[in-house]
Amino acid sequence: MEIAKKILTYESQYQTKVANGLSQADVENRLAEYGENRLPEKQPKSFLQYLIDALKDITIIILLIATALSTYVALTNHPDDLTEPIVIFGIVLLNLYLSINQQKKAEKSMDKLKSFSIPQAKVKRVEGTETIDSTKIVPGDIVLLGVGDRVPADGVLVSATDFLIDESFLTGESEPSEKNPNQFSAADASLGDRKDRVFSGSLVTSGKAEMIVTETADKTEIGKISNLLQTEEVKPAPLQVRMQKLGKILGAVAIFAGLLAIVIGLLRGYPLTEILMIAISMSVAAIPEVLPVVVTISLSYGMSNMAKKNTIVRTPMAVETVGNLSVICSDKTGTITQNKMTVKKVWLPDGGLKKVDETLSADEKKLIQYFYLASDRETGNPTELAINKLTQNQFTYSEVETFMADYQKIKEVPFDSSRKQMTVVYQVDDGFLSITKGAFDRLKFQDQPQEAVAIHDELAADAYRVLALGYKFWSTNPQDFTTDQLENELTFGGFIGIIDPARAESAPAVAMAKKAGIRTIMITGDHLLTAKKIARQVNILTDGQKAMTGADLAKLSDEELNQQIDQYSVFARTSPEDKIRIVKALQQNNEVVGMTGDGVNDAPALKAADVGIAMGGGTEVAKEAADMVLLDDNFATIVDAIKEGRRVYSNIRKSLYAMLGCNISALSIVLISLLAGWGAPVTAIQLLLIKVVADGIPGFSLCVEPADDDIMARQPIKKGTSIFAGGLLKNIIDISIVFTVLSLIAVVAAKYTNLFAGNNSMIFLVLGLTTIVHMYNCRSKRSIFKLGILSNKLLLTTTIAGSIILMLVVITPSVGSVFGLTNISGLSWILVAILSIMPLVYVEVKKRLGLFGQKEKNLNLGKSYKVS
Repeated sequence: MEIAKKILTYESQYQTKVANGLSQADVENRLAEYGENRLPEKQPKSFLQYLIDALKDITIIILLIATALSTYVALTNHPDDLTEPIVIFGIVLLNLYLSINQQKKAEKSMDKLKSFSIPQAKVKRVEGTETIDSTKIVPGDIVLLGVGDRVPADGVLVSATDFLIDESFLTGESEPSEKNPNQFSAADASLGDRKDRVFSGSLVTSGKAEMIVTETADKTEIGKISNLLQTEEVKPAPLQVRMQKLGKILGAVAIFAGLLAIVIGLLRGYPLTEILMIAISMSVAAIPEVLPVVVTISLSYGMSNMAKKNTIVRTPMAVETVGNLSVICSDKTGTITQNKMTVKKVWLPDGGLKKVDETLSADEKKLIQYFYLASDRETGNPTELAINKLTQNQFTYSEVETFMADYQKIKEVPFDSSRKQMTVVYQVDDGFLSITKGAFDRLKFQDQPQEAVAIHDELAADAYRVLALGYKFWSTNPQDFTTDQLENELTFGGFIGIIDPARAESAPAVAMAKKAGIRTIMITGDHLLTAKKIARQVNILTDGQKAMTGADLAKLSDEELNQQIDQYSVFARTSPEDKIRIVKALQQNNEVVGMTGDGVNDAPALKAADVGIAMGGGTEVAKEAADMVLLDDNFATIVDAIKEGRRVYSNIRKSLYAMLGCNISALSIVLISLLAGWGAPVTAIQLLLIKVVADGIPGFSLCVEPADDDIMARQPIKKGTSIFAGGLLKNIIDISIVFTVLSLIAVVAAKYTNLFAGNNSMIFLVLGLTTIVHMYNCRSKRSIFKLGILSNKLLLTTTIAGSIILMLVVITPSVGSVFGLTNISGLSWILVAILSIMPLVYVEVKKRLGLFGQKEKNLNLGKSYKVS
């Protein structure tokens, strides 16, 4: 029989059977049926599994094959010199390390959920009351709860005394919830409204209770969240997808080039070892071995920059993904608003609506005094703090002490989310006074003014949280009266209007996001009118956009939500569970979604989003499920992160432009030389040296390039867009032709003229130095003379260092011999210098004529949204 069906059985048997608890036989049977009360654990991947996954990368496979072939050639021709295979294998090991590191996306959210598990619990059994390991609790057990205990499983209360419980990690409500075993919960009620139920992991803050366990392990609410976290697959980031596609393309090129070299070599009668060496050179030329390192450094530098702006990035790929966001689903309180409740208005029936910074009458000050008396002055609740601050602004410290001396508190009925009010009873000179404050529609007045409803609605429509106050004098001590007696037939006192104002930076940040083609959606548990007002203030809710409540959302099927999601910019009165539906609907519409959250049951939605953004003050479970953590909970910080993400992706494309020009030209030169019968003009180890010294070291400097001025005026990049989009491929082919022509000039000069006679050192130098000079072309679509040579000092330093290293390799006999290089004549050095500077001259002329491809501006875009 299902657990849910047993609830009624346990309740009906409580008076007869539960008094003594379950027998040991009952417990053993239930343990066999339901298992132990522990959350399921996902088996972590072993290092071998990570290694196998990394070896699926075709570029690594090709480099391993090149290592094997190079080893064979070295052992055949020069067994005492294994430099080339060792260098190639070193590159393989570096790429394997980086690949495995990227795979290890932190899956610690499951570990953090364990912090809500309870080591021990007190239960009633036939043998008596005992403290047991909570994993041995079974459905039907009676658990005794007291202050400081965590609930070990989900269950139904059968008795409770002054019982308050903190379940904010599940419901999002900051106030402890008052539980009532006599209040029956509807099956479809939200967790916060199930007043006769308690949930695993909740903390008892007041009173004591007895519960019957109804669900254990993964059947509990926290267990369901655990299952969602395990079943919600981690999707590859857009950059990962693009890099995987790039790897397959380059891998295919490398295989084709290697096979082509073998076929041509065989047809032209080259020796087998020479054919293999040429094939290795072709394969190595096609693979940008240092690109993974450049990508990793770019992401790491982006993480460092984001940390300086209050964003901690937990998963490196999120740095780039956040730059692709097309939708931000943001909470209201503390993210769009300041989360600093402030009393701004006060209303008395005979005094009219006033701002609190105006001169207040004695009656209006008396109303503030009563609100202060009816408040919990020890809590950090924002509403209570707002009332306390108002009192401090209206009264001096001595005035507060004076009027408080006249009131002796004898009873307090705490605020309860189901009643939406709290009551405090004081003894005064002429009797007793009870004061009740809370939601206007929950207080029961005997003399409510006619205009009160209109004033309330006016304030609510202006995004105010309205608190009403009522009071009642008693001639006899009401200490033993029920809550209903105390809170009935109240005298109407008045209203205060409390507002959590929007952050000053929210509206500009939303406007910047819109300009960047990013749509902002507000998701909040607040009142619809309040949510709409704040959303309009910061221009989230504009003409043509709609707002929806959680109740309306529940009426829509997933298909209907997918079709209508573009019409809505505000979701109010929502539970955290609604977020995952909204994320899925947006993703079905091909959006790249960022989602904010802070609670345990926000974790599945944070994980499902393309970028999960947890609040710094949120739960650890939410932080571990997210990709980023905002230390200041500020919407503007998300926009700053988007700008940084776009800068990182732009710089990765610049690095790709720099590296592939060299790779394609190297392939072309080797192929042309092979067809012409010249043999291989450069060897694999020479190409690797060029890629590390000329591509890699200066290429790292492109990672620190600042964002282009127009980066936040561009639209988000649509999912599936090629990394070569926006003219990048055209630019790469263009510059590779230039490199090829220049290198061929060096080849011809070295082979057919006495003036430049020598070995392949000239080709080596031209390939390396043109690549280094080309770095300055890659920085921006603007002229380098407008940017300034010194504006990237790291690039200047690394290009000078790279040039010196390449030249020293050639002119130092002991080093050059390792790489198969010898020194060249002075005239050859002059030719090398002239050829090396030509890429810069060529691209600068194109920039001056306006012919340089706009690499970033015209990417294949996703949806764009009109800026209001």
